[in-house]
Amino acid sequence: MKKIILVLVFLVFNSQAKYNIVDFTLKNGLRVVSIEKKTSPIIFFSVWYKCGSQCDAISKSGVAHYLEHMAFCSNKMEFSNFLEDIGASKNAFTSINTICFYEVVPKENIEAVFVHEAKRMVSFNIEDHAFLSEKKAILEERSMRIDNNPDGAHREVILSNVFNREIGGTEIIGLRHEIESLTQEDLYKFHDQWFVPNNAIIVISGDFDLNQIKALAEKYFGKIPPKELTKISVKNSVPICLKKIEYSSPKNGELSSIEYIYRVPFSSQGNFRKTIAFDIAIRIINQPAFFVTRMLKDVLNSATSVKFGYESRIFQHDIVVLEIGSNSIDNLYRSEDTWNHLKNKLTHAGISKSELDIVKKQYLIALAYKKDDIEEMSHYLGWLLMCGYSVDEIRSMDDIVQSISEKECADLLREVFSKEPMAISRSVPRGYDRE
Repeated sequence: MKKIILVLVFLVFNSQAKYNIVDFTLKNGLRVVSIEKKTSPIIFFSVWYKCGSQCDAISKSGVAHYLEHMAFCSNKMEFSNFLEDIGASKNAFTSINTICFYEVVPKENIEAVFVHEAKRMVSFNIEDHAFLSEKKAILEERSMRIDNNPDGAHREVILSNVFNREIGGTEIIGLRHEIESLTQEDLYKFHDQWFVPNNAIIVISGDFDLNQIKALAEKYFGKIPPKELTKISVKNSVPICLKKIEYSSPKNGELSSIEYIYRVPFSSQGNFRKTIAFDIAIRIINQPAFFVTRMLKDVLNSATSVKFGYESRIFQHDIVVLEIGSNSIDNLYRSEDTWNHLKNKLTHAGISKSELDIVKKQYLIALAYKKDDIEEMSHYLGWLLMCGYSVDEIRSMDDIVQSISEKECADLLREVFSKEPMAISRSVPRGYDRE
């Protein structure tokens, strides 16, 4: 056991020496961030576009997600077939503010990836049968994730009632009737508006020559002209406090849950240290032995889950959500009085050094493992870059984590939980009558 601990400590304190981040920007605004790591002859290549479901036009929800699905089917599957032929892997995802495409390829095929990703940025062609086939797949995905899933349906109700449409007030996949009405022209319009070099970041990691990467970026992406970007609207983005929502579904059975949604008064953008400190603070109160989690479960007795979740969102609200699940509706309503008591105690109590030290070690070990894997590190780096953090801030993360104090964590918990929540939302069995 001592040997294992020593190895982990060595990983944490020597992880910064295992990679080197180089950041450069082409004249057309395309940013390229590279992480050189010559442990195996492979390269992880990702392109992050600063657009997502938040950029869907009104009545066109789901366009960003649909485009992500179709991108590997465009140009008669040329890129997908190439990747399959060389034994490479690929994937993509969409978030509120991001569409990301990534590939893991042998190092000798890196130029071909530059060629194809540059083509994806410039052109987007879809065959009719592929478009209709993928629409059917997306609607089936929505049925599984939302329509036939009480948790997913509850989340959609929360989004539409708490957040305005301009700031992610629908699920990323889109509303069913709006997905059904989407056309190929809607996808082309979205692509033309947002897939431009000055709206993208390439993150590349693995075994490569930096001079080669700079030359390839310039050769294939450097000639793509930039465009003026549409400003993302955050009009009327401040929710009205307090919203109370009650959602019922026959699919709940006897299970019930309640969510308290608190706005984090500081934004994740431009507050790197605060964001990390608050993330650590939330991890502390999520520990099974922490008094809030322990007492909620003990008092409710039949609580199936107690979880705090910190969601730092780009261009919109940072929120923290307390979700309590129960197999008894009576215990669920008891949780309100219990949480109000514990919330007051939480805002006055401190964070112990031992609690902080445990979570810091967990945090640093997780960072060390991320840095040891080119895919994990690229994803993590990409998310931080999309949040607006600088490479220098990312490089200093280990030091920042080490220097965070108990008082910082306690002050941030007090700052968030001393205010009323933005919303309280219950999910209860169909037919339940409180009266």
